[in-house]
Amino acid sequence: MHSSNVWAASVLAAADRLAAGLPAGLGMRDLEALTLVATHPGATSDWLRTRIALTQSGTVRLVDRLERLGLVRRQREGRQVGLTVTPAGRRRLAAWDRARDDAMADAVAGLDGEEREALVTLLSKALLRVPRVRADADRACRTCTWPRCEPACPVDASVTD
Repeated sequence: MHSSNVWAASVLAAADRLAAGLPAGLGMRDLEALTLVATHPGATSDWLRTRIALTQSGTVRLVDRLERLGLVRRQREGRQVGLTVTPAGRRRLAAWDRARDDAMADAVAGLDGEEREALVTLLSKALLRVPRVRADADRACRTCTWPRCEPACPVDASVTD
C-alpha cells in the first residue's frame, strides 16, 4: 500500500460524492460563490474573484448567472457593488449543506465514531499546519458551513496575515 495512493483515492472518492450531491442546475463553482457571499454579505465581485480563482470577466459571468437564477442580488453601496444571497439562494445552500454532509458521512461510513473523531483531529491538525493568507483560507473553506467551525476553525487559525 502506498500512502499517496490511499490519500488520493480517498480525496477523489470524496470529490465524486460531493459532485453527485450538487443541487440540480448548479455547479461546484456556483455553490462556492454562494457560500462565500452568504458568509460575507456585501462582498464585491473582485473580492469573490480572488477566492474562487476566476478571471474578472469569469466572475462577472458567474455572478450574472447566479443573479438570473435569483440566487444573488447586486446592491450598490457607494462606488462599489456588493453581493448578497437571496432567500432562494439560502434555500439552495441549505440543500447543499445537507447533501455535503450526507456525502461526507458516506465517505467515512466504514469508520466507527471514535475513528471518525480521530480522522477529524488528524485532518484538522494538517490544515492548521499550512500557513495561509486570508484569501487562501477563505478559498479552502469555500464549501463549508462557516458557523459550524466557530470558534475553532483550523483553517482560520492557520491565517498568518
